[in-house]
Amino acid sequence: MKLLQILVTVFLIGMMPRVWALGPVDGEIIVSLWNNQFESDLLSGEVDAGSLAFTGEIWIGDKWGLKAARYESDLEETAISNQSRTQIEVRRRFFSLSDNNFLAVGAGIEDIDLLNGESSNGLRLSLEGRVAITPVVYLYARGALLPDMSDAGNFSNLTGSEVELGASFTPFPFISVKVGFLRLNLDFDNADGGAGSSTESDGFLIGAGIHW
Repeated sequence: MKLLQILVTVFLIGMMPRVWALGPVDGEIIVSLWNNQFESDLLSGEVDAGSLAFTGEIWIGDKWGLKAARYESDLEETAISNQSRTQIEVRRRFFSLSDNNFLAVGAGIEDIDLLNGESSNGLRLSLEGRVAITPVVYLYARGALLPDMSDAGNFSNLTGSEVELGASFTPFPFISVKVGFLRLNLDFDNADGGAGSSTESDGFLIGAGIHW
């Protein structure tokens, strides 16, 4: 988590002098209710782990951007500590026809708090596409890979993935509403054996926030 904070601070300090030279700054902050179902080899059956999710992004000019997000599976009812993901990435638009018609790639880091109280972090690679349906509605699809996460306690060889599909609406100026489906997956080896080789959280989310 400290590594994420350091990288965010360095990026923002480095970009501030260039912001107005590169062009206008666009962005949004969204708070969502994520009605996710958590499933793990450690548990029998699925757990209703709905919780809040937070995402924010800025675009500087029409090419470069920064995105940060935090997702959590609320597992308090199972007497197991929550599993959460915090991510930060730098993004680059390609094939950008407009604000909501583009393809973008991203690279950054992700930190995951695991069931055993340990945490793992590593490289995050992402791809996102948006297609505008009307001036106030667009569809989006994004995916990410976590190809090599650090070992955490008895957990080793961690890899993960993320897939999200959804739509965004702008019912009023400066207001955004999003609905979508999000799936997070994590695979690992466990030195204790029999305590799980994967976790998965998926479910629908609905959120609202501000954009500028």
